[in-house]
Amino acid sequence: MTVDQSMYEALAREDQAHLLHPQYFAPDHQQPVIFDRGEGVWLADIRGRRYIDALASLWNVAVGHGRGELADAAAEQMRKVAFTNNYVGFSNVPAIRLASKVIDLAYDNMQGVFFTNSGSESNEGALKAARFYWNLQGRPSKVKLISRERSYHGGTLATSAMTGLPAFWKGFGPLVPEISHTRKPENLECDCTPNTDGECACWIEQAILREGPDTVAAIIVEPVKGAGGVWTPAPEYFPRVREICDRYEVLMIADEVITGFGRTGRWFALEHWGVQPDILSIAKAITSGYIPMGAFIVTGEIFEALKRAPTDARFMHAYTNSGHPTAAAVGLRNLQIMEDEHLVENAAAMGEVLGDALRGALEGHPHVTNLRHLGLMAGLSLVKDAATGEAFDPAATPALRVQRHMREEGGVITRVVGDHVVFAPPLVVNASEIGQIVDATRAAVRAVTGA
Repeated sequence: MTVDQSMYEALAREDQAHLLHPQYFAPDHQQPVIFDRGEGVWLADIRGRRYIDALASLWNVAVGHGRGELADAAAEQMRKVAFTNNYVGFSNVPAIRLASKVIDLAYDNMQGVFFTNSGSESNEGALKAARFYWNLQGRPSKVKLISRERSYHGGTLATSAMTGLPAFWKGFGPLVPEISHTRKPENLECDCTPNTDGECACWIEQAILREGPDTVAAIIVEPVKGAGGVWTPAPEYFPRVREICDRYEVLMIADEVITGFGRTGRWFALEHWGVQPDILSIAKAITSGYIPMGAFIVTGEIFEALKRAPTDARFMHAYTNSGHPTAAAVGLRNLQIMEDEHLVENAAAMGEVLGDALRGALEGHPHVTNLRHLGLMAGLSLVKDAATGEAFDPAATPALRVQRHMREEGGVITRVVGDHVVFAPPLVVNASEIGQIVDATRAAVRAVTGA
């Protein structure tokens, strides 16, 4: 589909008249890019302009755009049945098989899968499961959840409260009171190596002690803080967090909505540090975004507790579309593509190419600092002075201008968070395409900063 300017303007007016967008701010949609189709890492808009999708659309299009195999899987399942519910006494074949496949790929201690429609629902369900588990253990006071600064966990009321980015709280209060966040402890001597955003493992321990271990059900952590700016952990961070959780009898929820299914060069990111969570949240790449789906996954211990629950303690958590047969069929075919095409291994290899290319292009730049990456997740920070770390005046909006230049001049779509530019291309990306992404980034940084 290619349209002329008058048709584009008519569609843009219709968009503005009726479509309430995520994270809505009306001026953002005066001149929208209206996408039409995609193939591999490429997207095309309705005016025929092509772009490299350097964020896998929203971290989720792992196997790339235009995969006819996934359309075929959906159509085949839809021809069989519209929908079957997974409530009391019912199931369907794709959901059964996808649950088994996910367990095969996930951490060794995982056993029970509850399917959702999104990462937000997955994290909401993970919190409910943690509270429910402690109730079954006769410890109903353990209801609180601790999250981290700069984390992102979703858009429901509870997951907005989990999110450690204050912009997502404004106007939606009061927030859920039993959810609190880590913060840098005052007057505490810490022997931790800080993460790339400055956070240390001792912050979590101090938050648990501040709230009282007997009241804390769980912590929730992203292995790499994605939407908050792609912040990577120190090597010892997660082993120490796991030890803290065990010592204070607090469940660890791993939010792998972004990092799950190969994004970091492992099937799941905590594998990098030999750590296993108690509850695992997934979404996005399980279907590569071709159809909405997510899940939260629990350990054998938690699953057995739910199975042994008495009649008056039924786990009354449900979504109409939990285990939707079409979504499950697409998920199965998507994971088969990942295995057949060795996309997790490609993510590891191309992640090194991306990291090396960004460092080669921008390391030592007077306005770039904190280059970081893990697998096919990367980020950089724009500053007024890299030598001192002095930030730009907020009114300067350098990252937004870099993003716009990359899109309009370099044909690359990506995302910015404050003064940070982030990257997460589809797992099918090749070295030549990474070169184009980095070239567009370098040109944009030069154009915006003059250096």
